Amino acid sequence: MKPKEIFKKLEGIVGEKHLVVCREKLYHYAKDNSTGQIRYPIGVVKPASTKEVAMVVRFCNQIGQKIRVRAGGSSVSGGFISDENDLVLSVERLNNIVEINTVDRYAVVEAGVITQDLQNALRLKGLWFPQNISSASMCCIGGNVAISSGSPKSLKYGSTKNYVLNLEVVLPNGKVIWTGKNVKKNATGYNLTQLFVGSEGTLGIITQVVLEVVPPKKEVLLLVPFSNEKRLFQFVKDFFAQGHSASSLEFLDKNGCDLMYNYLKKKRDYCEGTGGLLWIEFESDSDEENLNKAEQLFDFVSNYTDFELFIAQTPQEIKTLWEFRKRIGEAAMNYGNFKDLDVVVPRSKIALMHDAIKKACSQLSLEFIIVGHIGDGNFHINIFKEVGLSTAEWQRKLAQCSNVLFKKAEALGGAISGEHGIGKHNKSAFLELVEVEKLSIMRALRAVFDPKRILNTDTLFLDDEVQLSTSELSLQY
Repeated sequence: MKPKEIFKKLEGIVGEKHLVVCREKLYHYAKDNSTGQIRYPIGVVKPASTKEVAMVVRFCNQIGQKIRVRAGGSSVSGGFISDENDLVLSVERLNNIVEINTVDRYAVVEAGVITQDLQNALRLKGLWFPQNISSASMCCIGGNVAISSGSPKSLKYGSTKNYVLNLEVVLPNGKVIWTGKNVKKNATGYNLTQLFVGSEGTLGIITQVVLEVVPPKKEVLLLVPFSNEKRLFQFVKDFFAQGHSASSLEFLDKNGCDLMYNYLKKKRDYCEGTGGLLWIEFESDSDEENLNKAEQLFDFVSNYTDFELFIAQTPQEIKTLWEFRKRIGEAAMNYGNFKDLDVVVPRSKIALMHDAIKKACSQLSLEFIIVGHIGDGNFHINIFKEVGLSTAEWQRKLAQCSNVLFKKAEALGGAISGEHGIGKHNKSAFLELVEVEKLSIMRALRAVFDPKRILNTDTLFLDDEVQLSTSELSLQY
């Protein structure tokens, strides 16, 4: 079908106002927020309900029109970057909080609900979705689930997948299913819910999410500057080896401190002469219990640093003390185009991974900062495009650096992504490093759900992937 015919059909489903084809208006949906890459789709369709999503998908499946699913657009793995022949399906109008159940403690939300909006609504009910995702003000619940987002709180609570009870999904043929039930225990057949969590929009389009929610705890936050990174990593190792625990354990290197100082234009006492910062957060039912934990830590950490420790107890104090860590993504985007590598290794191997990161970036003369959910071994390496460096040269250096670090993470028993997903940016490494049998199973599953390959077609897998015979795999639905 010609584009005009496609657009006419889509207008009949969502209305002319909710179909974007003007190039100027498409720019918002074409740009990758980290690398600056721009790829225009043929158009953007914005359904307002699951029914409209299903109608759009059914039509696209019939004519073989490829769809790129987009939520909040905060991804740094390139998952929502379009191809010129893609139709972007944005879930931004699916933005209703359907239910907050205070007895069964779950929330039913549409995929386009902004994560922070949900948190605000839950707080009014004395509940909380236990992830404090840094991009919460712009990311959406559907996107969080599609890549199983993590956060500083993942040290205690794990990633988003641990709190997904049930999903409403539009399959590539336009049919709608619920993957599970709104209960914590469910031993009835395959766990389809978790199959869709982290699938990056390749198996179906998530339209509603049922999240388990919990009562919030009281918090206390400590910020510990270290003179050098070696002592910092030794402290982290000993912290866990000696039986301590925390709800968050976050790291920012000296380069990151310098970036934040220049971005905020605010003097911070803990920045002077530091080789790295560590935020340690505790949760308890009472302030007294938190203070006991903090006092124990004061005695313990004094063996590893000569710097003054900083403590925050009230919500405003905690917000202020988190600022250098929480706003690092904002500062990075303001500084320039960058690639965010997201490797994860066992906690016991963090010092080895950190050394490999510094060595690889330095040898290639790359400008970088290292941020870490260090308590669970997850490093974020933001590599910036230097002024005057051509895009081609930057991409060449990035490829070299990524190749080294991805292989190092795998060799240390980790993986090439801890929470951002594969998207487009990491798919070559994914195909190279993942075991052949696992890759075959993933491709077979994809062929079952999407035999025509219309959804997020080059996410996870390359465009020229070997076509599997779907005669026995594809569902006749």
